[in-house]
Amino acid sequence: MSAQNASYQHKLKQAADWCALLHSDAPTDEDIQAHHQWLNLHPDNQRAYDELTALWGEFNTPDTGLNGRVLNNVLDNKPPKRHGAAKAFLSIALFSGFGLLLNHLGFSGITADHYTLKGQTQTITLQDGSVITLNAQTQIDVEFNDQTRLIRLHQGEVHIDATTNPSWPLVVQTKDASATALGTSFSVKARGQDTYVVVTESKVKLCYLPQNNCVTGKQGEAMEVEDRYLTGPYPTNPSIRLAWLNHRLVANDISLTVLLESLEAHYPGVLMYQSTELSHIRVSGVYPTDNIELAMKMLASDPTIKHQSVANHLHFISLK
Repeated sequence: MSAQNASYQHKLKQAADWCALLHSDAPTDEDIQAHHQWLNLHPDNQRAYDELTALWGEFNTPDTGLNGRVLNNVLDNKPPKRHGAAKAFLSIALFSGFGLLLNHLGFSGITADHYTLKGQTQTITLQDGSVITLNAQTQIDVEFNDQTRLIRLHQGEVHIDATTNPSWPLVVQTKDASATALGTSFSVKARGQDTYVVVTESKVKLCYLPQNNCVTGKQGEAMEVEDRYLTGPYPTNPSIRLAWLNHRLVANDISLTVLLESLEAHYPGVLMYQSTELSHIRVSGVYPTDNIELAMKMLASDPTIKHQSVANHLHFISLK
Protein backbone atom coordinates (compact mmCIF):
# COMPACT_ATOMS: atom_id res chain seq x y z
CA MET A 1 0.00 0.00 0.00
CA SER A 2 1.44 3.39 -0.96
CA ALA A 3 2.05 6.01 1.73
CA GLN A 4 -0.40 8.33 -0.03
CA ASN A 5 -3.19 5.74 -0.05
CA ALA A 6 -2.53 4.81 3.57
CA SER A 7 -2.69 8.48 4.54
CA TYR A 8 -6.03 8.94 2.79
CA GLN A 9 -7.46 5.81 4.42
CA HIS A 10 -6.48 7.30 7.76
CA LYS A 11 -8.34 10.48 6.83
CA LEU A 12 -11.40 8.38 5.97
CA LYS A 13 -11.24 6.87 9.44
CA GLN A 14 -11.03 10.36 10.96
CA ALA A 15 -13.93 11.50 8.77
CA ALA A 16 -16.03 8.57 10.02
CA ASP A 17 -15.29 9.61 13.60
CA TRP A 18 -16.33 13.21 12.90
CA CYS A 19 -19.43 12.11 11.00
CA ALA A 20 -20.50 9.93 13.91
CA LEU A 21 -19.87 12.62 16.51
CA LEU A 22 -21.64 15.41 14.64
CA HIS A 23 -24.73 13.27 14.03
CA SER A 24 -24.99 12.33 17.67
CA ASP A 25 -27.45 14.09 19.95
CA ALA A 26 -24.78 15.90 21.95
CA PRO A 27 -22.11 17.63 19.82
CA THR A 28 -20.74 20.62 21.71
CA ASP A 29 -19.69 23.98 20.33
CA GLU A 30 -16.11 22.88 20.94
CA ASP A 31 -16.73 19.76 18.84
CA ILE A 32 -18.07 21.82 15.95
CA GLN A 33 -15.15 24.25 16.15
CA ALA A 34 -12.62 21.41 16.28
CA HIS A 35 -14.30 19.80 13.26
CA HIS A 36 -13.94 23.00 11.23
CA GLN A 37 -10.29 23.22 12.24
CA TRP A 38 -9.73 19.63 11.13
CA LEU A 39 -11.40 20.30 7.76
CA ASN A 40 -9.06 23.24 7.17
CA LEU A 41 -5.90 21.33 8.01
CA HIS A 42 -5.70 19.62 4.61
CA PRO A 43 -7.83 19.53 1.42
CA ASP A 44 -8.05 15.72 1.69
CA ASN A 45 -9.83 16.10 5.04
CA GLN A 46 -12.72 17.93 3.39
CA ARG A 47 -12.69 15.49 0.47
CA ALA A 48 -12.82 12.44 2.75
CA TYR A 49 -15.60 13.92 4.86
CA ASP A 50 -17.68 14.90 1.79
CA GLU A 51 -17.31 11.46 0.16
CA LEU A 52 -18.23 9.60 3.32
CA THR A 53 -21.26 11.72 4.18
CA ALA A 54 -22.47 11.60 0.56
CA LEU A 55 -22.31 7.81 0.46
CA TRP A 56 -23.95 7.47 3.85
CA GLY A 57 -26.69 9.77 2.65
CA GLU A 58 -27.24 7.69 -0.47
CA PHE A 59 -27.71 4.59 1.66
CA ASN A 60 -29.98 6.41 4.13
CA THR A 61 -33.31 4.79 4.93
CA PRO A 62 -36.15 5.91 7.22
CA ASP A 63 -36.56 2.35 8.47
CA THR A 64 -34.26 2.46 11.49
CA GLY A 65 -35.49 -0.93 12.63
CA LEU A 66 -33.45 -2.78 10.02
CA ASN A 67 -30.82 -5.07 11.45
CA GLY A 68 -27.99 -3.56 9.42
CA ARG A 69 -24.28 -4.02 9.97
CA VAL A 70 -21.17 -1.98 9.34
CA LEU A 71 -18.14 -4.18 9.78
CA ASN A 72 -15.36 -1.68 10.30
CA ASN A 73 -11.78 -2.68 10.81
CA VAL A 74 -10.33 0.65 11.89
CA LEU A 75 -6.75 1.50 11.13
CA ASP A 76 -5.74 1.92 14.76
CA ASN A 77 -6.53 0.01 17.93
CA LYS A 78 -7.12 2.89 20.29
CA PRO A 79 -10.42 2.91 22.19
CA PRO A 80 -12.65 6.00 22.02
CA LYS A 81 -11.30 8.82 24.11
CA ARG A 82 -14.63 9.39 25.77
CA HIS A 83 -17.75 7.43 26.48
CA GLY A 84 -19.80 9.74 24.26
CA ALA A 85 -18.04 8.42 21.16
CA ALA A 86 -19.82 5.09 21.45
CA LYS A 87 -23.15 6.89 21.77
CA ALA A 88 -22.27 8.98 18.75
CA PHE A 89 -21.59 5.91 16.63
CA LEU A 90 -24.91 4.40 17.71
CA SER A 91 -26.72 7.64 16.87
CA ILE A 92 -25.36 7.83 13.33
CA ALA A 93 -26.16 4.15 12.87
CA LEU A 94 -29.81 4.85 13.66
CA PHE A 95 -29.72 7.99 11.52
CA SER A 96 -28.48 6.13 8.45
CA GLY A 97 -30.37 2.88 8.95
CA PHE A 98 -27.19 0.87 9.60
CA GLY A 99 -25.95 -0.84 12.75
CA LEU A 100 -22.35 0.12 13.47
CA LEU A 101 -19.87 -2.44 14.70
CA LEU A 102 -16.20 -1.64 15.27
CA ASN A 103 -13.86 -4.57 14.79
CA HIS A 104 -10.34 -3.69 15.90
CA LEU A 105 -8.46 -6.27 13.82
CA GLY A 106 -8.85 -8.88 16.55
CA PHE A 107 -6.37 -7.15 18.82
CA SER A 108 -8.03 -8.77 21.85
CA GLY A 109 -6.15 -11.94 20.95
CA ILE A 110 -2.60 -10.61 20.83
CA THR A 111 -1.77 -12.18 24.21
CA ALA A 112 -2.15 -15.66 22.68
CA ASP A 113 0.92 -17.65 21.68
CA HIS A 114 -0.01 -17.36 18.01
CA TYR A 115 -2.69 -15.19 16.39
CA THR A 116 -3.85 -13.69 13.12
CA LEU A 117 -5.74 -10.47 12.47
CA LYS A 118 -8.34 -9.64 9.85
CA GLY A 119 -7.04 -10.40 6.38
CA GLN A 120 -4.21 -12.60 7.62
CA THR A 121 -3.32 -16.28 7.60
CA GLN A 122 -0.24 -17.85 9.15
CA THR A 123 1.52 -21.22 9.04
CA ILE A 124 3.70 -22.33 11.95
CA THR A 125 5.71 -25.46 12.69
CA LEU A 126 5.53 -26.75 16.25
CA GLN A 127 8.42 -28.28 18.18
CA ASP A 128 7.16 -31.80 17.39
CA GLY A 129 7.13 -31.11 13.65
CA SER A 130 3.36 -30.68 13.36
CA VAL A 131 2.30 -27.88 11.00
CA ILE A 132 -0.62 -25.59 11.88
CA THR A 133 -2.21 -23.07 9.51
CA LEU A 134 -4.26 -20.32 11.15
CA ASN A 135 -7.19 -18.80 9.28
CA ALA A 136 -7.97 -15.09 9.69
CA GLN A 137 -8.87 -13.82 13.18
CA THR A 138 -7.60 -16.91 14.97
CA GLN A 139 -5.92 -17.20 18.38
CA ILE A 140 -4.26 -20.30 19.83
CA ASP A 141 -2.10 -21.26 22.80
CA VAL A 142 0.26 -24.24 22.62
CA GLU A 143 0.98 -26.38 25.68
CA PHE A 144 3.25 -29.42 25.44
CA ASN A 145 3.94 -31.74 28.39
CA ASP A 146 4.85 -35.38 28.89
CA GLN A 147 1.24 -36.56 28.58
CA THR A 148 -0.23 -34.52 25.72
CA ARG A 149 0.25 -31.95 23.00
CA LEU A 150 -2.51 -29.41 23.63
CA ILE A 151 -3.64 -26.66 21.26
CA ARG A 152 -6.12 -24.28 22.89
CA LEU A 153 -8.22 -22.72 20.13
CA HIS A 154 -9.76 -19.57 21.59
CA GLN A 155 -11.24 -18.26 18.36
CA GLY A 156 -11.12 -18.88 14.63
CA GLU A 157 -10.04 -21.88 12.59
CA VAL A 158 -6.92 -24.01 12.22
CA HIS A 159 -5.82 -26.78 9.90
CA ILE A 160 -3.31 -29.24 11.35
CA ASP A 161 -0.91 -31.68 9.70
CA ALA A 162 0.06 -33.61 12.81
CA THR A 163 3.00 -35.89 13.47
CA THR A 164 1.62 -39.20 14.72
CA ASN A 165 2.56 -40.50 18.16
CA PRO A 166 -0.07 -42.68 19.89
CA SER A 167 1.67 -42.29 23.24
CA TRP A 168 1.72 -38.49 22.93
CA PRO A 169 -1.74 -37.44 21.62
CA LEU A 170 -2.35 -34.11 19.92
CA VAL A 171 -5.55 -32.44 21.14
CA VAL A 172 -7.26 -29.25 20.00
CA GLN A 173 -9.45 -27.88 22.77
CA THR A 174 -12.17 -25.25 22.33
CA LYS A 175 -14.57 -23.82 24.90
CA ASP A 176 -16.77 -26.93 25.22
CA ALA A 177 -15.12 -29.54 23.01
CA SER A 178 -11.90 -31.37 22.25
CA ALA A 179 -10.66 -32.88 18.98
CA THR A 180 -8.02 -35.60 19.30
CA ALA A 181 -5.94 -36.56 16.28
CA LEU A 182 -6.06 -40.28 15.54
CA GLY A 183 -4.17 -39.64 12.33
CA THR A 184 -2.50 -36.78 10.53
CA SER A 185 -4.67 -34.07 8.96
CA PHE A 186 -7.82 -32.22 10.08
CA SER A 187 -9.29 -28.80 10.77
CA VAL A 188 -11.07 -27.32 13.78
CA LYS A 189 -13.18 -24.19 13.82
CA ALA A 190 -14.40 -22.41 16.97
CA ARG A 191 -17.28 -19.95 16.76
CA GLY A 192 -18.63 -18.88 20.12
CA GLN A 193 -19.53 -22.05 21.99
CA ASP A 194 -19.73 -24.12 18.79
CA THR A 195 -17.00 -26.34 17.34
CA TYR A 196 -16.69 -27.73 13.81
CA VAL A 197 -14.26 -30.46 12.67
CA VAL A 198 -13.39 -31.60 9.13
CA VAL A 199 -11.21 -34.71 8.68
CA THR A 200 -8.91 -34.57 5.66
CA GLU A 201 -6.85 -37.67 6.45
CA SER A 202 -7.19 -40.67 8.80
CA LYS A 203 -9.44 -40.17 11.86
CA VAL A 204 -10.31 -37.62 14.58
CA LYS A 205 -12.26 -38.05 17.81
CA LEU A 206 -14.53 -35.13 18.76
CA CYS A 207 -15.85 -34.93 22.34
CA TYR A 208 -18.48 -32.63 23.83
CA LEU A 209 -16.89 -32.08 27.23
CA PRO A 210 -19.91 -31.11 29.39
CA GLN A 211 -21.58 -34.44 28.57
CA ASN A 212 -18.40 -36.47 28.02
CA ASN A 213 -19.92 -37.64 24.74
CA CYS A 214 -17.63 -38.51 21.81
CA VAL A 215 -17.81 -39.51 18.14
CA THR A 216 -15.08 -40.45 15.68
CA GLY A 217 -14.93 -39.25 12.09
CA LYS A 218 -12.79 -40.49 9.23
CA GLN A 219 -11.39 -38.93 6.08
CA GLY A 220 -14.03 -37.00 4.13
CA GLU A 221 -16.33 -36.59 7.12
CA ALA A 222 -17.27 -33.72 9.43
CA MET A 223 -18.53 -33.46 13.00
CA GLU A 224 -19.74 -30.58 15.10
CA VAL A 225 -20.90 -29.34 18.45
CA GLU A 226 -23.58 -26.76 17.76
CA ASP A 227 -26.17 -25.39 20.14
CA ARG A 228 -24.93 -27.89 22.77
CA TYR A 229 -25.58 -30.88 20.52
CA LEU A 230 -22.94 -33.24 19.17
CA THR A 231 -23.72 -34.37 15.63
CA GLY A 232 -21.94 -36.44 13.02
CA PRO A 233 -19.95 -37.80 11.56
CA TYR A 234 -21.47 -37.02 8.17
CA PRO A 235 -20.01 -36.89 4.64
CA THR A 236 -18.52 -33.59 3.50
CA ASN A 237 -16.19 -32.21 0.83
CA PRO A 238 -12.97 -31.07 2.54
CA SER A 239 -11.79 -29.20 -0.56
CA ILE A 240 -14.85 -26.93 -0.29
CA ARG A 241 -14.88 -26.60 3.50
CA LEU A 242 -11.15 -25.83 3.53
CA ALA A 243 -10.94 -23.66 0.41
CA TRP A 244 -9.63 -20.87 2.66
CA LEU A 245 -6.26 -22.66 2.65
CA ASN A 246 -6.02 -21.59 -1.02
CA HIS A 247 -7.44 -18.10 -0.38
CA ARG A 248 -10.84 -19.02 -1.75
CA LEU A 249 -14.38 -19.08 -0.40
CA VAL A 250 -16.86 -21.42 -2.08
CA ALA A 251 -20.50 -20.32 -2.04
CA ASN A 252 -23.17 -22.78 -3.13
CA ASP A 253 -26.57 -21.07 -3.17
CA ILE A 254 -26.06 -19.22 0.12
CA SER A 255 -27.42 -15.91 1.38
CA LEU A 256 -25.50 -12.83 0.26
CA THR A 257 -25.42 -11.73 3.90
CA VAL A 258 -23.74 -15.01 4.87
CA LEU A 259 -21.18 -14.55 2.09
CA LEU A 260 -20.35 -11.01 3.20
CA GLU A 261 -20.04 -12.14 6.81
CA SER A 262 -17.58 -14.81 5.67
CA LEU A 263 -15.59 -12.43 3.48
CA GLU A 264 -15.26 -9.76 6.15
CA ALA A 265 -12.77 -11.72 8.25
CA HIS A 266 -10.39 -11.76 5.28
CA TYR A 267 -10.55 -8.05 4.52
CA PRO A 268 -8.89 -5.39 6.70
CA GLY A 269 -11.19 -2.64 5.47
CA VAL A 270 -14.82 -1.59 5.80
CA LEU A 271 -17.89 -3.40 4.45
CA MET A 272 -21.19 -1.56 4.78
CA TYR A 273 -24.48 -3.32 4.06
CA GLN A 274 -27.95 -3.97 5.44
CA SER A 275 -28.24 -7.59 6.52
CA THR A 276 -32.01 -7.91 6.20
CA GLU A 277 -32.07 -6.20 2.81
CA LEU A 278 -29.56 -8.64 1.32
CA SER A 279 -30.40 -11.84 3.18
CA HIS A 280 -32.86 -13.08 0.53
CA ILE A 281 -30.34 -12.73 -2.32
CA ARG A 282 -28.77 -16.14 -3.14
CA VAL A 283 -25.26 -16.37 -4.51
CA SER A 284 -22.96 -19.09 -5.83
CA GLY A 285 -19.36 -18.98 -6.94
CA VAL A 286 -15.74 -19.17 -5.87
CA TYR A 287 -14.68 -15.88 -4.35
CA PRO A 288 -11.07 -14.83 -3.66
CA THR A 289 -10.38 -13.96 -0.03
CA ASP A 290 -7.10 -12.24 -0.85
CA ASN A 291 -8.54 -9.80 -3.41
CA ILE A 292 -11.61 -8.04 -2.05
CA GLU A 293 -11.86 -5.72 -5.05
CA LEU A 294 -12.24 -8.72 -7.37
CA ALA A 295 -14.76 -10.33 -5.01
CA MET A 296 -16.83 -7.12 -5.05
CA LYS A 297 -16.69 -6.96 -8.86
CA MET A 298 -17.97 -10.55 -9.00
CA LEU A 299 -20.88 -9.61 -6.74
CA ALA A 300 -21.64 -6.46 -8.74
CA SER A 301 -21.99 -8.56 -11.90
CA ASP A 302 -25.37 -9.57 -10.49
CA PRO A 303 -27.87 -7.09 -11.98
CA THR A 304 -29.67 -6.75 -8.63
CA ILE A 305 -26.57 -5.84 -6.57
CA LYS A 306 -25.03 -2.39 -6.32
CA HIS A 307 -21.44 -1.82 -5.18
CA GLN A 308 -19.55 1.41 -4.55
CA SER A 309 -16.18 1.99 -2.93
CA VAL A 310 -14.03 4.83 -1.64
CA ALA A 311 -10.25 4.46 -2.04
CA ASN A 312 -10.70 0.67 -2.20
CA HIS A 313 -11.16 0.76 1.56
CA LEU A 314 -14.84 1.55 2.16
CA HIS A 315 -17.20 -0.78 0.33
CA PHE A 316 -20.96 -0.20 0.17
CA ILE A 317 -23.17 -3.10 -0.95
CA SER A 318 -26.92 -2.72 -1.51
CA LEU A 319 -29.77 -3.55 -3.87
CA LYS A 320 -30.16 -1.53 -7.04
